[in-house]
Amino acid sequence: MTVSPASQATASAPSTASAQFTASAQATAATCQTRADARHTDWTGMHFLGDVVCSHNTGSIRVQSTTDSMVNGQIDFSPSWFVCWKRGSPYQGGDIWYYTQGDTVSGSRTAKGWGYLPAAELSSATHPVPGLKQCTWS
Repeated sequence: MTVSPASQATASAPSTASAQFTASAQATAATCQTRADARHTDWTGMHFLGDVVCSHNTGSIRVQSTTDSMVNGQIDFSPSWFVCWKRGSPYQGGDIWYYTQGDTVSGSRTAKGWGYLPAAELSSATHPVPGLKQCTWS
């Protein structure tokens, strides 16, 4: 991650300013951005208008919203966009899963890496993420 000169100056300030900078950076990282005009088309030809971009842990995208579903892709970079959410199997205390396309395909080539990431992997204080639509098939 590239650090701007202004950030470096803040980080080298006394400990109180440094603590404030760290808290501010964490709050920013935990916020998802809504993009109402973003357009995506999944492997089935379904069109999506709007998404959210969130920071998250990198990991596996699953074909279905269950922990025992086949891995279909990997999310290698953060943040990423998500087009909708649905309920699925419990994962680390929650049952919300987010539909997206992975950065790489590791399962069905036909599905082009589209699948689900569990909510516990996203940096959001609230699930489902405010402003994100529920998947129409859920």
